[in-house]
Amino acid sequence: MPKLRKQIQPRLGVEKAFGQIVRSIREEELRISQAELEKRTGLNRTFISDLERGIQGPGIRTILRIAKGLETTPCSLLRRTTRNKFFEFPTGREVI
Repeated sequence: MPKLRKQIQPRLGVEKAFGQIVRSIREEELRISQAELEKRTGLNRTFISDLERGIQGPGIRTILRIAKGLETTPCSLLRRTTRNKFFEFPTGREVI
């Protein structure tokens, strides 16, 4: 049986900040489930969960789909992301 890799949830960064904003809008403003967001965006619920935890980083198409599903604009999503307490501006020196 293959060994499963443990997912490491980031403590800071763009992905963490974006995920926090998505979760906040979904839960606190729209009061919808991940399953409902899945219906609205066509994105897999597991992927949405990974985005919200900062494990996955969104591409431009994903940002557009999420913004539409959350009834906001991509600009608003990104603006709110940069104001989030977990946001750190990418330096291009991230260690993989």
